[in-house]
Amino acid sequence: MSVIEAVVLDLDGTLLNSRREVSPRSLRAILACHQAGIQVIIATARPARSVRLLLPPEMMELGCVIYYNGAHTVDATYETEDHLWIDQQTISDLYEAIIRWNSGTFVSFEVLGTMFSNRGLTQEQAQLLGFPDGDPMPDVCSREDMNQFLLSKMLLSNEDDIYTELSRDFGQRVKIMLTDGGRLIQIMNAGVSKAAALLPVLNRRGIHHDQVMVFGDDYNDLELFDMCGYPVAMGNAIEELKSRAKQLTATNDLDGVAIVLESLLLNNKNRN
Repeated sequence: MSVIEAVVLDLDGTLLNSRREVSPRSLRAILACHQAGIQVIIATARPARSVRLLLPPEMMELGCVIYYNGAHTVDATYETEDHLWIDQQTISDLYEAIIRWNSGTFVSFEVLGTMFSNRGLTQEQAQLLGFPDGDPMPDVCSREDMNQFLLSKMLLSNEDDIYTELSRDFGQRVKIMLTDGGRLIQIMNAGVSKAAALLPVLNRRGIHHDQVMVFGDDYNDLELFDMCGYPVAMGNAIEELKSRAKQLTATNDLDGVAIVLESLLLNNKNRN
């Protein structure tokens, strides 16, 4: 293994267990890496508001979080913040296509850290969107409201395999991901990916991507696995990630992240 200078952590299905918690063991391992001089970077599909609810305060002070799969990056260490929006015409065209396909489909919009929805959400829909306890339900927006949005991400359920239709008609205009076991569609600016957002973060720190260990479990981690030098797939990861991984670890419910980080710290100690 090359010398690891940075660790990139996905949250859902990776660092967070099935109760959407960071275990005490995982927290200890992450903070020990940080104290040993290894950069710890969070890269998640979630917005800032829910990350703050889910992560221990110590983890919010590690320096850099990539949100919305790369559409929003906050690098507090270097006092930088980056956004990639979906343009207004594309938002309108997408929404019209979705409603034509199924007029009853719920569509949610992430706008400057706030979620809106075209209709009230059921508990099941809120669960699919990953709402943590304490996160308020989104306000219902009108069609006119959508024309004013600076939109980071659009989300909807994959009812009647609308993903196939949207990918065919809009795949050149936006980034469309299917996650959560094929149930949730996430739509972002065409230039968005966790990997694209990570590159400037690494450049600011003088770290080469070969010196990065990344943990993941789902399709939105694929580009990170292709870019980073040491990809680690969770035991519960999709097969496409496992086939690209340098190492497989235990599931997110069995402290898979902590197991690898503890080994990394021990190897570094023995090397020194």
